[in-house]
This record gives sequence, C-alpha cells and structure tokens, in this order.
Amino acid sequence: MTEPVRFYDRKDETAIIREWDSIAPIRDRQVASHQDASYERVLEPWILGRVDRSTAHSIVDVGCGTGRLTSKLRLRADETVGIDPSAVSIRLARAHDDATRFDIATAEDWVRCDSEARFDLAVANMVLMDALDLDGIVGALATLARGGGVLATIAHPAFWPIYWDYAGSDGFSYLDETVVETPFRTSSKSYGLVATHVHRPIETYLSSFNRHGLVVTAFEELRGPESIEKFPYPRFIGIEASVLP
Repeated sequence: MTEPVRFYDRKDETAIIREWDSIAPIRDRQVASHQDASYERVLEPWILGRVDRSTAHSIVDVGCGTGRLTSKLRLRADETVGIDPSAVSIRLARAHDDATRFDIATAEDWVRCDSEARFDLAVANMVLMDALDLDGIVGALATLARGGGVLATIAHPAFWPIYWDYAGSDGFSYLDETVVETPFRTSSKSYGLVATHVHRPIETYLSSFNRHGLVVTAFEELRGPESIEKFPYPRFIGIEASVLP
C-alpha cells in the first residue's frame, strides 16, 4: 500500500461519522452495481443464509449504511428496522426503500431512546470494528436482541492488516487496540477518502460478547473472493450468537 496508514490512540466519533457521510454515495453505488465482490460473494450471502435458517420475525440492522442489506432482510421478516449514525447513508437508504423504517442513530443512542424495543435478531455487518466503544455497541445489540440472536461480520483482525499491508508498520501491534485510519478503497480502486476502523485482537471481541450475555454458537473464518494464490488467508469472520434473556 503506497498511500499512508495512520494509527491513533483515539479519534472523535463525529469525525468518523463525517467520513462515512462522504463515503456513503460511493458505497451505495458499489453495492447497487455489484462492484464490491467481498460484499456480494461473501458477506451478504453469509448473513442471508443464516437469516434464512432462523425463525426471526423481527430484525434490526445495526450500522445499516445505505440500507441495501436491510431491504433484503425486510423480505425475510415481518418487521425490519435499519439504524446508522450517518445522515447521508440514511437519506440514501430511504430514497431507494420507502417501505422500511430507517433511523439516524447509533445503536447505543437508539437503545437509550427506546429501551423496551426488542427484536428476534440483530444484524451488524462489518460494524463492530468501526465502533470506538466496542462494549457500548455490543451491549446495545444484547439489549435489542435479548432472548434472541445476533449475526455479526468483522474484518479478520489477524489477516486484515496483512491484506492491506500495515501489519509490519511502526505503531501497530496485533495485541493492542489501535485506531487505524486508511485510505478508503476496495481491492481494486482508491477514492481519495479515508476510513477509520479499530483493530482489536479476536479475544477482545469474544470477551465483550461474554460480558454482555452473547453466547457464540457459530464462529466462521471467511475467505475473500480472490483466489487462494492471491491471498491464502481468511479476511473476514462471521459470528452467530444467542442472547441470554
């Protein structure tokens, strides 16, 4: 990677939301025009396959972005809600789907406003590694899906840094939680924008799940769409968990 990667101890949440406001129109075009092979061939099929095997009648899509996945979830449930803190993302979601409820909020804020809301299933697709406060969002998922289930996908902490070529950079350590600012890009194109995620070792995710009563029932390492010769390691993780009542 020739473009710079920057590491921080912390970053302001409003700055990250502004990043996603800028990225949202590009992401929406990518997904709508089938340009994101990882999403189309790996992440969405994994989530929808798990949903199709569930008995969920109500689903909340946390960090729904521009709602392309949420719209497909709506076809599989009696009630579906998408929430995301990016106002631009939600505006785009509402523009292409006026039958689904979309709210501008973080999961934590949404729970604070409606602490009695309950869903059979909470979905968080490529969201947990974008959250500055992991315990906050996992706790919100646990509240929203109490007695139900959670489906989450994340970038694989062990191999994502290798894939994007910053694993050996000064200031990065696998065992340390680190805010990582990278150029926003897919495997084939860069856009002149930045995106922020938080690197955490796998045990940090599992410990947070355990603290909030999420019992992992499936943990699957997912390869990207590229050939094994190009990149032989899994780039994503899919986690299914039941939530204690």
